[in-house]
Amino acid sequence: MNQRRARRKPGENRERLIEAGLTEFGLFGFHGASTAAIAARAGVPQPHVYANFPNKHALFVETCAAAAHIVRTHPDDSAETDQLRGSEPPTSEDVRTSAQRAVLQAISAVAIPELRDDLLSLLVPLRNGLGTERFVRDYGLASTTLIDHALTLR
Repeated sequence: MNQRRARRKPGENRERLIEAGLTEFGLFGFHGASTAAIAARAGVPQPHVYANFPNKHALFVETCAAAAHIVRTHPDDSAETDQLRGSEPPTSEDVRTSAQRAVLQAISAVAIPELRDDLLSLLVPLRNGLGTERFVRDYGLASTTLIDHALTLR
């Protein structure tokens, strides 16, 4: 007989989906990541994606917001970082790396018209909060140029 898993706390599936989104969106971008792969990585059935987010766009934006928060609050030398779930707990560096990849994907996705405004509302404060020098060091001058160009398209 199959054993049932313990019931999760309210909001836990949403949190798991965002954490899985850090990896999937970070590696494959908005168009390349699938909600099925995100659900599988999160250990939740795919219908739970749409029970927690109205669409893939909303999941991507929430994931990018989480990534921006991690990058802003956990500098490179930080030893304390929230742990992502998984069979082996990732290191702080793994979490930062996933978050940095997701931020890079957000920067590239700022060219997608339907995502532009949502992503700019995350990226401009991130750039301002980190300072231009660190932002350019971490994400390159081209990233700043992409954000500036997207701002002119608003």
